[in-house]
Amino acid sequence: MQKRTTNYSFQKFGDVFYSVNHNAGHLVDYVENDFKITNKTFDTFYYSSDPVYLDTRSGIIMLVVSKDGKKFEEYVIHRVVRLKPDIYFNYVSISRESVLQIHYSSHGMNQKMMETPYSYQPLVSKMNLKEIFTCFYQVRKSNYTFPGESHDYYELTYIDHGTLDTTVDGHSYRLSKYDLILYYPGQFHTQSTDSQSTCSYLTITFDMDNKLPGNLKNRVFHTRKDIYQVLSEFMKSIQSDGNLNSELVLLYLKQILILLYQFDDEVEESTSITANPMQEHYESTLLNEILVFINNNVYKQFTVEDLCTKFSISRSSLQNLFKSNIHITPKQYISNVKLNQAKIMIHEHNQTISEISDILGFTSIHYFSRKFKLQYGISPTDYAKSISQ
Repeated sequence: MQKRTTNYSFQKFGDVFYSVNHNAGHLVDYVENDFKITNKTFDTFYYSSDPVYLDTRSGIIMLVVSKDGKKFEEYVIHRVVRLKPDIYFNYVSISRESVLQIHYSSHGMNQKMMETPYSYQPLVSKMNLKEIFTCFYQVRKSNYTFPGESHDYYELTYIDHGTLDTTVDGHSYRLSKYDLILYYPGQFHTQSTDSQSTCSYLTITFDMDNKLPGNLKNRVFHTRKDIYQVLSEFMKSIQSDGNLNSELVLLYLKQILILLYQFDDEVEESTSITANPMQEHYESTLLNEILVFINNNVYKQFTVEDLCTKFSISRSSLQNLFKSNIHITPKQYISNVKLNQAKIMIHEHNQTISEISDILGFTSIHYFSRKFKLQYGISPTDYAKSISQ
């Protein structure tokens, strides 16, 4: 945060007044000049054996002051400044243009070359995040292989669940839950899961001009709590149609990238991550994958345990997933799908009741008949008769 000349620490360099008293006797022999300032750098200090008065007439001016001409401090000129004798000083315009009024002794001022030129560092962005192209949440089963690609934009991958293997320019990395990697433009990269792993992850592709020092290439970041929280806000905003939410999305992604640049400068918090910023996406995507599998395998016999194994999810998590989203158990859903298909097949009159029971994977015709009657209030045989009349 910048300091103004009204800050108490400025007192070692001078005093501050509300206005210049032109009637004061000590100003009789003073010269008054107005200077238009646009410069952002300088390589000399001014100094005088008499006090010097500085007043900003327009714009914003940064005053650089020193007692020895080597070590200096910065203050934004606020009100009228009276520098003590023999204080080294110079100034730059923070705004595009400023006007400084200066009162100095008619004896003139002296100049001293600086050992190192001063250059004002404006608060401007060195990272221009121009556009987000895509943002996808993806679920990959075991033995998934993406053969690889390179492209002219950035790609961020954040692991929400499971494990993902990736190669970047021929180097191999393994990403686990809460890990993040950034592929740079032109970097060839592959992604895959092994026979024991599934993975769900967020992929963001975007374009930016970046002048920040250093880079984030070829590195796996394990997400800290602060980055995780910004990811959460990113996900909330990108799913909302609220006013200016697209601006927030860009800001959150930019903040994530800046935090990655600061990653080694920060002390990682020991607090564990307890909330999942993408839980809703994860659940809906995973549930959809499971439902598609059930419907595509209606003619096969499989159990809830088989689903748990295939999708690398515990039985309790699978139960919660179904109950919280479609309000029935996985076992009941499987049964409902098969019994609904049985009704369709009975309508078609292409198979006997016994054949339909076998085709749909029921353990016996008696079990099938009992489940059918419990679901529809009528036995399969009676149902067949009712629709043939």
